[in-house]
Amino acid sequence: MNSYLSHLTCVYCGTRYPAQPMSDGCPACRSESFASGLTPVYDYERLKTDLSHTPLAEPGDGLWRYRRLLPVDNRSAEVSLGEGGTPLVAVPDLADELGAEQVWIKDESRNPTWTFKDRNAAVTISKAVEFGAGTVVVSTSGNHGVAIAAYAVRAGLECVVLSYPGLPESARSLIRAFGARLVITDPDQRWEVMAEGIHEHGWYPASNYTDIPTNGAYGHEGYKTIAYEIADTLGTTPDVVCMPTSYGEGLFGIWKGFDELIRLGRADRGPRMVACEPAGGPLGVAADTPDRPIVRVPRTTTVARGIGGSVNSYISVAALTASGGLVAQPNDAQIMAAQHRLSAAGFFVEPASAAGLAGLRILAAQRRLPPGSRIVVVNTSSGLKNLESLEPVDVCSAR
Repeated sequence: MNSYLSHLTCVYCGTRYPAQPMSDGCPACRSESFASGLTPVYDYERLKTDLSHTPLAEPGDGLWRYRRLLPVDNRSAEVSLGEGGTPLVAVPDLADELGAEQVWIKDESRNPTWTFKDRNAAVTISKAVEFGAGTVVVSTSGNHGVAIAAYAVRAGLECVVLSYPGLPESARSLIRAFGARLVITDPDQRWEVMAEGIHEHGWYPASNYTDIPTNGAYGHEGYKTIAYEIADTLGTTPDVVCMPTSYGEGLFGIWKGFDELIRLGRADRGPRMVACEPAGGPLGVAADTPDRPIVRVPRTTTVARGIGGSVNSYISVAALTASGGLVAQPNDAQIMAAQHRLSAAGFFVEPASAAGLAGLRILAAQRRLPPGSRIVVVNTSSGLKNLESLEPVDVCSAR
């Protein structure tokens, strides 16, 4: 046995389920206005005893070094393209700007398809293999579909990718290059097509498809390894981790990773999570309204296409509540300004990723960031994934 996986539990009500395929969230607490996702639970006490003071990571590179706390029991089912082990780069001038002691960029653009989604895809597709799936289906605004297509072809699985008009040409090209079937449809109709494929054709869901986002029960576990790597690199816990956020799998996964380090006696506290979503997003309201954990807002156009959701997940609220977290909502102009600022520091990030720094700038101006904080900003994806957002640049001929 590789994993110490015990069972699934509802993030909201705590109902336990066997570690089986579950993609619709928790049926015990679901209502017309509420739904919660599920998350794996591990035998932490046995792991503490077995490991004692030895490292959490096994020898080697990448995400699967942490297989003991990942939900894939059969090592032969593990699918990898070399994801994980991304650098944590100090950026002193950003620290000066934000009034922080230190700022690091966790550069997830170094993953195989240039995005943090590869961590999710590695775990999701590995579970699909373990459960005996033949075809996976994913709904995407771009990056997640590319990652799932790449890992599906690596695993020898068929892949159907559902998206909507405006999908960047880079994503279209990559999805097709990996042999997936790409279907462009209405943003909301995606869920109906996906549900039909799952329930009538037995396709394995590699993304959320429910009206209120509950996500899959396993994919977010890949994001925990970001927390493990940060802790391993720094030797301590940062004060703040900033994450661009829509349905919240990355936000929740990173928070859970630090929470597990506390459970295992390898950290004495977790960081404050900062979720950054486009202006007018639902999470800002939900996080400030305990009696209304799910909020719907009108769907609007944003340059940060990948995080432009109209309804939030409960797992996002759970991560923010548990960590005393904050929500920031930059507008398009602030997001593009942050993209240019990061480019000046040597990081070319896509607009959705730039929302992280844009949000931190807002919080710093509002004096909501404790002075002298140690901050990690997650760069979720390379700017090469969304070149359409760039402004035209005048080119002068050299003489």
